[in-house]
Amino acid sequence: MENAKTPSTRGRRTDYGHTERFDLNCTHTLYGLTCEAYDALRDRAEDACEICRTPDHQTTRGKLVIDHFQGAGLFFVRGLLCDKCNSVMSRHDRTAPWGPASLPFKEKARAYHLDAWDKPTAEELALADEYIQSRSTYSPIGFPSPRPKIHVRTGKPYVRLDQGTTRIAQKLRKYLSPEQLARVIALLAADDV
Repeated sequence: MENAKTPSTRGRRTDYGHTERFDLNCTHTLYGLTCEAYDALRDRAEDACEICRTPDHQTTRGKLVIDHFQGAGLFFVRGLLCDKCNSVMSRHDRTAPWGPASLPFKEKARAYHLDAWDKPTAEELALADEYIQSRSTYSPIGFPSPRPKIHVRTGKPYVRLDQGTTRIAQKLRKYLSPEQLARVIALLAADDV
């Protein structure tokens, strides 16, 4: 009997994102990877995170995640990462702040980005870098962002706690009826909530 670590009868490792079910697609197809390309990507990574080299079975999920870049009209797969290094790449992409635990990986993250699996051209990498640099610097709660964040579907600014209580109160008054607003005030004033 075959265990999960041995190749399937079709020659693919079923524990690496492939499916034998006819009614399901392999998850890597969501990233535009064929089964053969995904196997080649796994071989390049040597079944370990491409930044920190943690073996896949020692990661939090017990498997690696497909990391990709998306923005400025570009989409390319960069490689396979553990959850922690995937978080590092969100710092590289400026969607989260660098911190003491992630900062030591800054240079490795840059080198990994430049060695993306999909081999973007120099022009595409320059466009990706320009897009990353154009993102507002992450700001923690309580400090205003340099640019308001706009919701993709509605086109309206997000209501965020860092915009202050006055802005939140204005939004509540705009969208709640007087009865609903009175109920919210009563709930906020109650000691037993």
